Amino acid sequence: MVTTKGIQAKGRSTTKTSTRTSRKPKRIPLSGSRKRMHIEEEFKDPNYHYAWINDQKDLIFRAKRGGYENVTISEIPSWGVADVDTGSSTTEVISMKVNADTFAFLMKLPMEYYLEDRAAMDALVDAREADMKKGLNSGDGGTYGSIKIE
Repeated sequence: MVTTKGIQAKGRSTTKTSTRTSRKPKRIPLSGSRKRMHIEEEFKDPNYHYAWINDQKDLIFRAKRGGYENVTISEIPSWGVADVDTGSSTTEVISMKVNADTFAFLMKLPMEYYLEDRAAMDALVDAREADMKKGLNSGDGGTYGSIKIE
């Protein structure tokens, strides 16, 4: 409920009370903190994993061979709010300049591929950790030290 004091007319003041129901998106102050490359969860498809990939060397090429696809402005409307004087298309891919000579592109990977890749990476890390522990205190499973609370 918003209360505003009206203009005084003929020696008396009027008070007007109204309720505002707003259907606008959540307001974020210009001075508020934000993450430059943040994509709101409400716009992300849960069937995909999203990642910013720099256009360096052959990373974009490798990402596309690995199953990644470019994300377009039509998929994430909050990103595509264009200025009046730009001719940005809604089929344009989402990108951002990250330094003087590098752009990062927002790309998505089907979740099944992402989980498969993560499982392979976890197995590799587990194997490396097991290999490192193998040579250390082999009688104690590669661990040493103790904690004693009295």
